Amino acid sequence: MLTNTDKIISVILSKIRTERVLKKMSQDRLSKKLGISQNAYSKIESGGTVLTVSRLVEIAEILNIDVSLLFS
Repeated sequence: MLTNTDKIISVILSKIRTERVLKKMSQDRLSKKLGISQNAYSKIESGGTVLTVSRLVEIAEILNIDVSLLFS
């Protein structure tokens, strides 16, 4: 059973993916901007790796979105 925190994280990750796709940015391109491999980024987006606050902020900056959008 998912906890409330797990549900919130799942929604945030879904919004990140949606924003990335809307901006026509591949996982590979975003991962290069983050300085990590595409595989490492894929694990973040799929929830296989913990998304830190600092990484969340970096992703939002690259996607040119306000972090608060991901929480609404």
